[in-house]
Amino acid sequence: MDMTAEHEIHLLHDKLQAWFRAEIAADALADLMEHFCADFSMVGISGRRLDRAAVQALFVGGHGARPGLRIAIEAVQAVEAPSPLAMLRYREGHAVGVGETAWRESLAVLRQEGGHWRWLALHEVPVA
Repeated sequence: MDMTAEHEIHLLHDKLQAWFRAEIAADALADLMEHFCADFSMVGISGRRLDRAAVQALFVGGHGARPGLRIAIEAVQAVEAPSPLAMLRYREGHAVGVGETAWRESLAVLRQEGGHWRWLALHEVPVA
């Protein structure tokens, strides 16, 4: 059964929240990385471009590093894109514990591969 690209946005962020909280074991890294295309890249809020290997290294170093992390996804909006691509804009909020939520605007490009949505590109900017 194929899921929607929007569902993939929520699914991956749920897994990332669990990863950074160490609610899933470190051996779940391979499952987490299955969500990303081999040629994935992203530009995070720091403005640095990261390829798939750099993102994997970030995950390895971040397992359990943010106990209490809460990730919220809202205002998901599809942007027209040719098949097998999907582009989605969304707001992503991060907070730890009862701390203030830091919001970012994100644009994700996903590609359907073998019946699954995988992340191809992500661009994030902080909300002013």
